Amino acid sequence: MSQDDLSHLLTADELLHMAIEASNRERYDLSIAYLKQAMAKPEPLRHEIPFMLASQYAQIGMKAEAKQYFAQTITLAPQFDIAIFQLGLLQLFDADQAGAELTFQQLDFLPPEHAINQFRVGMLALGRNELAVAGEALRAGLATGLANAPLMAEMQRILGNIEKLQADAAAAPAETPVAAAEANTDTAPTEDHIFLSAYRE
Repeated sequence: MSQDDLSHLLTADELLHMAIEASNRERYDLSIAYLKQAMAKPEPLRHEIPFMLASQYAQIGMKAEAKQYFAQTITLAPQFDIAIFQLGLLQLFDADQAGAELTFQQLDFLPPEHAINQFRVGMLALGRNELAVAGEALRAGLATGLANAPLMAEMQRILGNIEKLQADAAAAPAETPVAAAEANTDTAPTEDHIFLSAYRE
C-alpha cells in the first residue's frame, strides 16, 4: 500500500502530527502535503492545521500563501495571538504598514504589558524606522519571560540588529549638508531599509 493510500486512513489530527514531525526534519514538502490532506478531511477544521500550514509556507518564503493561511487561522480562532502577530509581521515585511496596524489591532484583547503587545509596538515602530522606540518596546517584551522560546529568540535577534544599527549610526561621521546633497541617490537607503536590515541580519 502506497503512502498516499495510507494517508486516506489517517485522521486530520494524525496528519497534523505527521506534518509536525516532517517539519522538525525540515521536510517542508512532506509537511505541506500532510497538512493539505488534513485540510481536505470532512471533519471540522482545527485552527492548528492552517496555522501549521501558514508556518510552513513562511519557512520556505512563500509569503502570500503564509498570509492566506494565517488569516484563515484567525477566522477560526480570533484570539490566537501568535497567528495575529505572525500575519502582522509578514505585512510589515511587505512594507504594508497600514495593513499590519489593522491586523495588530486584533491584539487589543491582550493586557498592554503582555509580551506580544510590546513586540507589536516594537515592530510597528521599526517599520516607521523609529529605532529607539522599537528597541525599548522589544526589551520590555523580552523582560516578561514569555514561554515561547522561538518567538523570544527571534525578537532577541531583531533587538540585537537594532542595537547594531544604532551603534553603527552613532559611530558614523556626521555628513555636512553639501555632502548629503551630493550623495548618490542610487545608493541611498530605501524607506524600508532600516526595517529589513534589522529583521534580516
